[in-house]
Amino acid sequence: MNLLYTPHDIAVFLIFSNFTQSDERFVLNDIWKNENALIEYKYRQNEVLLRRHVYTELSKLDGTLNLDELKILLQGMDVELSIESETYEQCIIESYFKVIKLELKYVYGLKQFKIKLRNLLKDFGYKRRSAKLVKSIKNTLRVLGLKTYSKKRVLCDIANINIDDMIMIRL
Repeated sequence: MNLLYTPHDIAVFLIFSNFTQSDERFVLNDIWKNENALIEYKYRQNEVLLRRHVYTELSKLDGTLNLDELKILLQGMDVELSIESETYEQCIIESYFKVIKLELKYVYGLKQFKIKLRNLLKDFGYKRRSAKLVKSIKNTLRVLGLKTYSKKRVLCDIANINIDDMIMIRL
């Protein structure tokens, strides 16, 4: 499991957040200073390299995005062609929740990410939850320090709630 922020993850987050350039610079600086342990190893000692690669990714993704396009963007990660589909799927899940974590941390006023469980599953290409998918999602959420809550603001387990229930993801 690789839950370290990549330049691609950060670029996707910046596009979704629609920050001004000065806010982007502030967020990048804050990530590099305060989240350094969560950045891919090769960028931890070189802020210029991190910025350069984030801006390269931003230029590749030039344009506006919506949630439906997230899956397409996540497929642009550095994943070898020979990678097993199970590993690839895990990479998609990890990137999806890394972007949510960045949004919750840096988008002013955003305290939770709301989504119906059905839509979350659909974002990963599923109509029903499998034990393997639920385990993967729960493990990713746990490692990233994210928690799921029901509409009533009570901690919930995605394995046990109704598929049409709304969940809130929080730090």
